[in-house]
Amino acid sequence: MFVKPFGYERAHTLGDACEMLRAYEGDARPIAGGQSLLPMINLGLVEVRAVVDISRVADEGIVEDDGHLRVGALTRHGELERHELVRQRQPLLSAAARLVGNIRVRARGTLGGSVSHADPAAELPLAMTLLGAEYEVTDGHSVRIVPAAEFVISYFTTQLRQDELLVSARVPTLGPGWGWGFVEFSRRPGDFAIVAAAALAQCAEGFIVETRVALAGVADRPTRLAAVEAAVDGALVGELEQRVGPIEGIDPVTDTGASSAYRKRIARVLTQRALTEACRRSQEST
Repeated sequence: MFVKPFGYERAHTLGDACEMLRAYEGDARPIAGGQSLLPMINLGLVEVRAVVDISRVADEGIVEDDGHLRVGALTRHGELERHELVRQRQPLLSAAARLVGNIRVRARGTLGGSVSHADPAAELPLAMTLLGAEYEVTDGHSVRIVPAAEFVISYFTTQLRQDELLVSARVPTLGPGWGWGFVEFSRRPGDFAIVAAAALAQCAEGFIVETRVALAGVADRPTRLAAVEAAVDGALVGELEQRVGPIEGIDPVTDTGASSAYRKRIARVLTQRALTEACRRSQEST
């Protein structure tokens, strides 16, 4: 594949980067780690007149703020995986980052890049949707807040406008008594998940008080499973597997990775496993 030549711009502030993106009128893309954009350019799936390098832009990193973690968009996956504040205050996010690609991808790829790329099988968008995160987005002049659950429109398509960039994510921390689970099935370690499941649960005296569960790889965006949550909330922990039946309301695609029917079957199994892990951790914390 011969790649069409493109220009290179380096931004030192988010405002500069947004101005550069506007100047190319939709024919430029931001780049930080390059783990999503460059493969698509090399495969001929994306053509650009220029890339705007934002890797030198100052980033706030990871800080705790009033019951939330604020995570800068340029935070590398590896840092998200290892950061002690994340491991203590929102371990599900650390676990999701640990499953992204391989060590090279985690060393270079960024939170903002993964979220903005919006691959429907990606781990971090799934975690953000489940956790009820919010994204801070800027065009260099003003800032707006977009809930993670509304950020993805469809396959590889988000609410970001052509001249906007993700600044940070605001993620609720894990409260007392809550447990978490994050499991995925892929053909090889480091591959994108065929299906991934993430869950939160709060259990007390052998009962499931409240749950949240979501899947990736079964639709064009991460999908919350409200019907599953309703089925298991209030049930005995020992009845969990029986309460999680075939997953309704999903219509996975058939592709070279797996058939739609296989994804539906795996979705049920992984949902049970993620909820079981979450319940176990909740009970151990009390």
